[in-house]
Amino acid sequence: MIFDRVIAVDWSARSQPSPKRETADAIWLCVLDDGGEVLEYHRTRDAALTRIDALLAAPGRTLFGLDFAFGYPTGFARTLTGRPEALAVWDWLAARIEDADDNANNRFDVAAQINRAFPGLGPLWGRPAQLDLADLPDKGRARSGHGIPDHRVVEAHAPSAQSPLKLYTTGSVGSQSLLGLAALSKLRARHPGLRVWPQQTGFALPADGPVLAEIYPSLYPPADHPIKDAGQVLATARALRDAPTTWFTAPASQPDAARIAAEEGWILGVLPPSDCFALPPGTHWTPVDEALATLRAASAPVTEVEDCAVEDAAHRILARDVTATRSNPPRANAAVDGWAFAHGTLTPGPIPIAPGRAAAGQPHPDPVPPGHVLRILTGAALPARVDTVALQEDAVQKGDRLTLAAIPKRGANTRAAGEDVTEGAAVLQAGAILRPTELAFAIAAGHGTLPVRTRLRVGVLSTGDEITAPGLPGDGIPDANRPMLLSMLRNWGMEAVDLGHAPDNADALAAKLDGAETHAILTSGGASAGDEDHLSRLLTTRGSVHHWRIAIKPGRPLALGRWNGTPLFGLPGNPVAAFTCAALFARPALLAMAGAGWREPVRLTVPAAFTKTKKPGRREILRARLREGRAEVFRSEGSGLVSGLSWAEGFVELPDGAADIAPGDPVGYIPFAELGLV
Repeated sequence: MIFDRVIAVDWSARSQPSPKRETADAIWLCVLDDGGEVLEYHRTRDAALTRIDALLAAPGRTLFGLDFAFGYPTGFARTLTGRPEALAVWDWLAARIEDADDNANNRFDVAAQINRAFPGLGPLWGRPAQLDLADLPDKGRARSGHGIPDHRVVEAHAPSAQSPLKLYTTGSVGSQSLLGLAALSKLRARHPGLRVWPQQTGFALPADGPVLAEIYPSLYPPADHPIKDAGQVLATARALRDAPTTWFTAPASQPDAARIAAEEGWILGVLPPSDCFALPPGTHWTPVDEALATLRAASAPVTEVEDCAVEDAAHRILARDVTATRSNPPRANAAVDGWAFAHGTLTPGPIPIAPGRAAAGQPHPDPVPPGHVLRILTGAALPARVDTVALQEDAVQKGDRLTLAAIPKRGANTRAAGEDVTEGAAVLQAGAILRPTELAFAIAAGHGTLPVRTRLRVGVLSTGDEITAPGLPGDGIPDANRPMLLSMLRNWGMEAVDLGHAPDNADALAAKLDGAETHAILTSGGASAGDEDHLSRLLTTRGSVHHWRIAIKPGRPLALGRWNGTPLFGLPGNPVAAFTCAALFARPALLAMAGAGWREPVRLTVPAAFTKTKKPGRREILRARLREGRAEVFRSEGSGLVSGLSWAEGFVELPDGAADIAPGDPVGYIPFAELGLV
């Protein structure tokens, strides 16, 4: 253990004290030293800082980590303070943030003041709907012209890290940073020996004294605790206790390291080039399962929450768990048209008929007298003391008397109250993609609106001088990819944004990518290593990504990374490969970003209707369809034959190793329906 004591803090920007009962989204503090582990819950920032002051004053060397951004993206500090230093922003905030001992604070007003120092509108965004602050937009896409990228360099290397410019709603870390940095500036003044890594130290471990560092609890699987936040801070403290000295020095290999350390800062434990999409460049071919696992770790929800009328919620993603607000049915009712009565009161012979009738929506107002029957229609609530219904075809009415062919058993032809669902019971889980069947269930359970995720905005851009618009004459290649990918995104419930076409020109391509106001971008073409493959070079020089060479056929090198903080999937230019890679790699990541969780398709095992010898080394995806329960494959594996996509109804997936397939052998089959493509 490098330090005598490790303190890990999960910070909070609450505007009022947290509940007395321990809960999530509050301040959790873990102290770990030779005496063991102490996990603490603090209701206010003032109480937590009082405790931190005492811990920093204690003997021994302390590593103190907090889970918010210690700096902002390039250009932010200089524009706001005139100095390209994160600590200058700390002191600027400390002079303006008001944070009372009951958590009341002015962070949104200060955020609006910050935005006024920048051109255009932004860079900060996000606020409660009731706050009317013209200089602080509530949506990220409402910003323009402020000149600041959304992410720091380190956030490209940390799975699912959020932008510190986002102040409100799911996943926002910006409010914690505003309040936290102001508090840390004052903490430094009270403890002059405290050193901030890497803003004051560079990418080096100070020789002595207490050290303050930025942490990111999502890097570690939570420890066992009923509250996830507490489990994460405990796991983080343990990781810091066992941290090697290389954690403090390895980021020095990052290009532009000195500027990044002073201006943006770094997350302790994030080591380049462990970008959320990066693998070492070269000839290494990444197995499909490894690529998917890394994508899964990098994909967290980025969409917001809104209420939607249930009739408009089809194919939307449910944002929160939903419980029944009413029982269904709310009262016991008749399952058939017939005659209702209290089972134990009937006597042999003709049965007197009570006046009136019960119909759905028209309950009978009076109890049915003992020994009587009442005319009842399907769906009608059972009157008081009634427990059984006889079928109308089993009864003969003569005047005011009824004769039954047989008395049914007690409770026959009725539905119990709450038979379908009871009030308060779980109905639908967050992350569900709402089909018409879920909508019917939600309505039956009493809901007229549902909390859903806003649609993920995904841009699609085609590249290459050879690409022409569909239907134009000439020798160019018709742009099949862009309309195909836009259609796929709409099938997946995304807001598909057409970014158009970029020629083989790096500046034109960069301008197209800079103008994309989306949560993610799909490009096709330009991701290989040829003379005109500008996308791969731009991402290497201006983005924060590397190439992935996926061991899959079809599918040439697939570029995965970030542009201006936005996840980018650089798909191959061949339509067959673009379709395959989008379906198998982009879809699960985009759905996770949209709030639906990570969803891989269900694979069926079916007999083959073909013969094939496969070499080891990569997974092969064959265009296929089922006929008479057997998997047929397209006549050619050539990835240039777009007709095979129209012919196919699914994929046959052959494993990474060698295989000899004969008719009748079991193979994996993925229907296009499992990929949301029907």
